Amino acid sequence: MSEMNVLYDSPQFYMAEFSGSEGIELVDKSTGRGGYLEGDVAHKLRASLEHLFSDDPSVESVDEFLGHYEALLTNRIVLH
Repeated sequence: MSEMNVLYDSPQFYMAEFSGSEGIELVDKSTGRGGYLEGDVAHKLRASLEHLFSDDPSVESVDEFLGHYEALLTNRIVLH
């Protein structure tokens, strides 16, 4: 069973990684859409986030940055 590590959680976005995987799950809570990002996209996202977080950003600026990945969030989130 994989462990989940929450990387970011705000009122608009949720981002997590799973042990044994290099991908990142990203969910836009406002649209109810999510996606699993892997490969070059996940590596670029991680590097960009490390740079962004080194400046102690506001929640709004992180959410704005993550909004650039919205086109990749094609899976509808269904709660049951």
